[in-house]
Amino acid sequence: MKRLSKWFYLGSIVGCQVIGIILLVVAIVILVLSGIFTNFVVNLSYAGLWAAVTSFLLILLGCAAILYGLSIWNLLLYRAWEAVQDGNARTTPQKAVGFIFIPFYNFYWVFIAWYGLARDYNRYIVGHKVPAPKMNEGLFLSFCILSICSAIPFLNYVAGLPFLVILALNTNEIVNGVNTLLAEQSGG
Repeated sequence: MKRLSKWFYLGSIVGCQVIGIILLVVAIVILVLSGIFTNFVVNLSYAGLWAAVTSFLLILLGCAAILYGLSIWNLLLYRAWEAVQDGNARTTPQKAVGFIFIPFYNFYWVFIAWYGLARDYNRYIVGHKVPAPKMNEGLFLSFCILSICSAIPFLNYVAGLPFLVILALNTNEIVNGVNTLLAEQSGG
């Protein structure tokens, strides 16, 4: 397996989430300022049409950026579970990523996939005597709780910013941990 690029994963995961959120907020601001949200009957003047088309394109771009970031995040989850496979891991990379897409079950599975990853990584480095720093299990547990809170309407406004910060910290820890394991497995 090839060494992971920290800037690629941080930029793709955190950067795309932030850019996507900004694009969605700008689209909503344009819709509100143009009166499309306030008037249920849309006046299709040139300004109203411009606002509707621009907002629609911004919403598409924002959703595409967020989906791209989530795809890279799931790729990182796969690569991280792949690195700790020694016959004692609690799940496989395929299950870790795949079960996150099962509705409602994913509220449970996020704890297995992310918090379990930190625990299995720490167990792996102790069991294989890898000279590497342990992952902060509390940070991964916080990530799991905040990811569930981010899915709940109105609570997501409070949990959103801490979630993005912990997302960046977790991404950094995972990339560092996987790169350490890859270097150790390759003998260097």
